[in-house]
Amino acid sequence: MPRTKGLFVWEPVLGLVVKQPDHRFSLERRLQERFRSAQLSSTTAYGAIKSLEKKGYVRPASGETRADAPAREGIYEATPEGVEHFRDWLRGPCSAPVLREELHARIALCEPRDLPHLIDVVYVEEQACVGELDRIRERMVSEQGADGPLALAERDWSELMDGAVVQSEVDHWGGRRRRLVALRSYLEELRPEAERRALAEHRRSLAEDRRTA
Repeated sequence: MPRTKGLFVWEPVLGLVVKQPDHRFSLERRLQERFRSAQLSSTTAYGAIKSLEKKGYVRPASGETRADAPAREGIYEATPEGVEHFRDWLRGPCSAPVLREELHARIALCEPRDLPHLIDVVYVEEQACVGELDRIRERMVSEQGADGPLALAERDWSELMDGAVVQSEVDHWGGRRRRLVALRSYLEELRPEAERRALAEHRRSLAEDRRTA
């Protein structure tokens, strides 16, 4: 799938269309506002919509117009296949370590019923960070040898620079793990509210089914 600075652009754009049918100009604005830190290009949504339409995930909304839509632009809506694809992506597994932008996209587009799975995704990412830290520590121990670390004057300059890189990696993965722990704690606090809203949504769906039966 296409990437823009690491972000899976198809699914975020598709998710915005699932939430609200829109024209490409407005989708560009919504995408930029929702995922500002990803630094997306000004034509990201335009290219994504074209690809999604070819895949059959979005289509022009028949008979719909908006006063603020440019005359040359139509409104796009998600097809049933598009909704299914988006839900599969939102609930699907992430390959760890997951890209920050992809994780942020899943969080931004998460529905109440998806929160438990999202919490699991964050926890898996925490463990990936722990694995990276363990790998770095094992490498440091193996390079020190049985006699422990050498004095600075006895070490090659390249080894000292490698040490700087290793320390930067430790800081990166350690900091990322701390941020993920804080994020998961915040999401856990939202779990009761997510359960309440998911139940209310389920009841509304059942009531709608009874009315249309």
